[in-house]
Amino acid sequence: MNLYINGSNRNKNCYQILNDMKEKNDKLICLSEKNIKYCLGCNACINKLEKYCVIEDDMEEIYESMLKSDKIIIASPIYMNHITGILKNVIDRLNPFSNQGNLKNKKVYLITIGQFSEDENYEIAYEIQKYFESISEFMEFEFCFVKNLTSGDVETIDDVTSTYKDYKKLIKDMKNMINN
Repeated sequence: MNLYINGSNRNKNCYQILNDMKEKNDKLICLSEKNIKYCLGCNACINKLEKYCVIEDDMEEIYESMLKSDKIIIASPIYMNHITGILKNVIDRLNPFSNQGNLKNKKVYLITIGQFSEDENYEIAYEIQKYFESISEFMEFEFCFVKNLTSGDVETIDDVTSTYKDYKKLIKDMKNMINN
């Protein structure tokens, strides 16, 4: 099973792309629909708790889904030159989970979607890629940057399917990258 994580605050472009990529037995989690509290910085997770965190919220579902997954595919829009706050919050909460080796050798793929053209978003996407590469080192997962996409101009920003002339080929190419 592959786990698809929609890091957007809305179920628009990121959701559309991930939903079109996933197969029948895969799971898609939309972070905007989950109750995920902020890390408290309490360090209770260092004590090798039976649970990964003392906070009881929907992260438990995400932890379990990650354990069952072969690959984790994340899509995030670019907000304020970075991934969304809700996705960053999930990453913060992965600390105790990864400390117990649960992400070791998992393959994590990232797709970013920005309002500007792919070329104009390149530097921002590159910095996000570097961020994921750095956290992959201490969380011990294998990271692959899949693609930096554009959501199009203001009139079509909520319909990525109309932004790309051959949207189906784009989805197929990204799926092939992940599956090979």
